[in-house]
Amino acid sequence: MTGSIRSGQGPTTAHRPLPRRVVLTGNVAAAPPPARPRVTSDLAPPLPRSRPPQPATVRAAVALWWAGSLAAVTGSSAALLDLGGLRDRLAALATTEDPTAPADLVTAGVRATIALVLGGVGVLVAVSLVWTALVLRGHRWARWALLVTAVPTVPALSVAQTVVTGGADLDRWALVAAAGLCVVAVVPLVSRSARAASRR
Repeated sequence: MTGSIRSGQGPTTAHRPLPRRVVLTGNVAAAPPPARPRVTSDLAPPLPRSRPPQPATVRAAVALWWAGSLAAVTGSSAALLDLGGLRDRLAALATTEDPTAPADLVTAGVRATIALVLGGVGVLVAVSLVWTALVLRGHRWARWALLVTAVPTVPALSVAQTVVTGGADLDRWALVAAAGLCVVAVVPLVSRSARAASRR
């Protein structure tokens, strides 16, 4: 029979496989990163510390000292340019005072005198310039150091002007001017405003 079902065979039903479950991780919204801290501030940045200006008396003292130092350098340089004449003059003075002194001893004494006088002036001027620079930078102790340095500087300049001589006495008068300027420069350093500035 055409419509009969053969024995041993069940009904023909089609079994379709279930679709696979695909998990799309890209569909999930990732958590946002934590907020960055603010790099700006409402507070004003600290202002750089500025030194208070020095009183006019201190600036005047420094200017006078620089002028005196320039005059001292000018006088010493003029004496060194006429070194031969300076040696002859000192040797003649030494021979006049002691005619029996040996020539080599006189020569050695002249060289030592020139080195001591001009070298001492140069060292004192250089040290005093360091103090004046520190005074302008507001170091309180530098004013006292400059005053202490002025004590031997003025006599050294006075001795130097009696030793040196030049063709037009430029070296001598420059050293005299240097000694006078250094003396005048001490006056503003001991003024009331300068003392008040050194106590700040």
